[in-house]
Amino acid sequence: MYLDYFNLSRLPFSIAPDPELLYLSPSHHEALAHLNYALTAHGGLICLTGEVGMGKTTLCRAFIDQVPAHIDIAYIFNPMLSAPELLQAICSELEIPCEADSGERPLTNKQLIDRLYQSLIERYANGRKVICIIDEAQSMPAPLLEQIRLLTNLETNRDKLLTLILVGQPELQDILAQHSNRQLDQRITARFHLPAMNKKQLKPYLQHRLKQAGNENELFSRGAISAIWSGSNGIPRLINSIADRALLGTYATNQSKTTKAIAQQAIKEVIGQPRKTVARPSTYKGLVGSVLAGILILMTAFLLMSSNPQRIPFINDYFGFNPYTALAIEKGLDVDRSDLTSCDSIDKNSPYSCLMLDWTVSDLKTLNQPLAIYSGESWRVVHSNQVKTKPEQSFILWQPIEGYTSAVKPGESHALIAWVRDVLADDAAMSDWQIISPDGAGQHDFLTYYDPILAQKVATFQQDSGLKSDRIIGLKTLLALQAKSQKVLVLGEEE
Repeated sequence: MYLDYFNLSRLPFSIAPDPELLYLSPSHHEALAHLNYALTAHGGLICLTGEVGMGKTTLCRAFIDQVPAHIDIAYIFNPMLSAPELLQAICSELEIPCEADSGERPLTNKQLIDRLYQSLIERYANGRKVICIIDEAQSMPAPLLEQIRLLTNLETNRDKLLTLILVGQPELQDILAQHSNRQLDQRITARFHLPAMNKKQLKPYLQHRLKQAGNENELFSRGAISAIWSGSNGIPRLINSIADRALLGTYATNQSKTTKAIAQQAIKEVIGQPRKTVARPSTYKGLVGSVLAGILILMTAFLLMSSNPQRIPFINDYFGFNPYTALAIEKGLDVDRSDLTSCDSIDKNSPYSCLMLDWTVSDLKTLNQPLAIYSGESWRVVHSNQVKTKPEQSFILWQPIEGYTSAVKPGESHALIAWVRDVLADDAAMSDWQIISPDGAGQHDFLTYYDPILAQKVATFQQDSGLKSDRIIGLKTLLALQAKSQKVLVLGEEE
């Protein structure tokens, strides 16, 4: 309805899982990297989880669209199946004959697995790789989980023949953690939980989708963006629904930009009115219960502290220890002047944002900066060099880069490259650099082009930093460069 009004070629905020509209926030970029791990891993099981509406299905479709020609994909989007039905669905996706001959009984589980195994062997011999993606995996019944485990046994003496990717809501983690599923859980070689976007990522997200739909103008005011953030809590699907409704309201009122009032009305129409909580009157009985509960907590804390000094970090969780504040102090931020007690407050009151990481110990060590880690009992803040075992959760404070949505490769142009060139500059002045432009001519002002000379410098830096020397400026390389520069990076300026 509003496409012509805003000169759009398509709906920018459709909730359909369209890979062309995918915005790669740092978290989505990391999630896609975990999916891409399936292209190089020799079989096994990969797990991707995230809240409802986080864009998991869109990521899967983007992954499928970019796989090389020698990869065969089976995509199962409805896991509410029996074990034979799952095998039939996989065979059907891989174009493996799985129908019984006319007049005969349906193929048994063994017959289906035999046909699948034979086809996998033939594809393996021909240099092909097979990946099976199961979406909405949290809905799988218990017998199906056992069938998944059996599928991971399809292998040669050297390699697994089938890579499985389980995609689902957070409940999938709890299901896999159950004792009865420990065999399956132990076979997961990579897992990643997709968190919600932070507030600083919302404007680039909106602009990216508008640009993909044909309009590069800013159609949302600052107040509207703030309102959309509050109403969506960083969930992409809710952002899309609210933004779509807000543009409709902007069109209906004949305005050029969405205002805060329009966005708030859109939130009411999409989400509804917030429920009002009825405060119960205080009673003497309730007051006494609260006091007794407080005394009990204090007595328990005292006893634990007296009998076991090693438990002090656990007690600190109840007595004010806050990993966000502690990490802010390590970053040199003034916690007395600003509220820095959560990711939202850090994002609002400082140049930093939280970045959740699910990295190996060796990757965490390349950060060369303080990070907050959770061991399963308590949070603590340590330098990345002190990490000995992979934490259950970890995060750092970093400076997001506006306009950075995906890895930058040699031969591409990006405003980020000028900053990278500055960080990796030798003692000689920048004017001494010989920059090779796409047409082969040496130019001194072509700073945003990722030329071969800079690519070699990036490769050397990656090697020295303990990173994969692939010349690609991805998230890990970017964080290492930021640690080296110790500067606040904003494309086009430095503070």
